[in-house]
Amino acid sequence: MSYKRESPEKIQSLMNEKDVILIDVRSAQEIKSDGCISKSLNIDIRGSDFEDKLKALDKTKTLVLYCRAGNRSATAAQEAIDCGFTDVYMIEGGITGWKSRGLSVEK
Repeated sequence: MSYKRESPEKIQSLMNEKDVILIDVRSAQEIKSDGCISKSLNIDIRGSDFEDKLKALDKTKTLVLYCRAGNRSATAAQEAIDCGFTDVYMIEGGITGWKSRGLSVEK
C-alpha cells in the first residue's frame, strides 16, 4: 500500500468532500514564519514524539500531510502507512505549492 501525491487543488476538493485529518509536519518556527493551512494539526516530523502522535490519530479517517516542499511529508506519509493508515495523501509541492496556487493560509 502507498500514499497518494495530489495537487493542492485536488487536496482542497478532497478536504471539502471528506472528513480529513490535515497534518503539517514542519517545525513550529517554520509555521510561524510561513503560515499554515486552516484546521491543520502541527506534528513536527523531527520531533521525538512524531510516531506516537501519529499512532494516536483515528486510522479510519483520511490523512493529508504537508511540509514546505514535499520531502518531509513523503517520509511522513510512508510512516503513516506503516502505522496502519490506509487512506493517506500528501500535498504536491507542500505549503509552497499551496500558496503558489493562491490558496489561503493563516498566520
